[in-house]
Amino acid sequence: MKLKDILLKARDVAEIYIPCGAFIVMFIVFVAQVISRYVFNFPLTWAYEITVWGFAWTVILGACYAMRARSHVTFTMIYDALPPKAGAVFCLLGNILIVVALAILIIPSFNYIKFMYFQKTSVFRIPLTLVFAPFAYFLCSIIGYTISDIISEIKTIKNPSPVSPSDSPENPSAAENAEEEVRS
Repeated sequence: MKLKDILLKARDVAEIYIPCGAFIVMFIVFVAQVISRYVFNFPLTWAYEITVWGFAWTVILGACYAMRARSHVTFTMIYDALPPKAGAVFCLLGNILIVVALAILIIPSFNYIKFMYFQKTSVFRIPLTLVFAPFAYFLCSIIGYTISDIISEIKTIKNPSPVSPSDSPENPSAAENAEEEVRS
């Protein structure tokens, strides 16, 4: 196996399998806590800690996969209303802002994660570094995915695609046709 294949598999583990596993464990422990507390009147002291870890890992690492799959929420009303080149310029500026903001966070975040090693969780006595470690991966992967977007936007700015016939004013889009049907 090549190094690239190994890294791609590791990325899948970090962005797909760990969040799925964390969610499953979190859900099972949550249900067990509810049953234990309300049916047996015996709350589990460790359940809260597991659900917090599971939630943090699911959300942080799941967000990386959402960015990779382009399935995160985006507000593109302005970009869509502009010609492709102008929309790419606005999108480029927004993505540059994201990369700069996250790049500023890298060193303080890594320092904080290292600093938290001596502090332990209250029940399992596990270093908090393990709880916060996914955030370091989050920063690096989101910066990488956003840089990939920046490169494609620069290509769009240099070589804008021509307006497709379906987008021309003479040929309204399917959404505009549906809107027209609703109005009539």
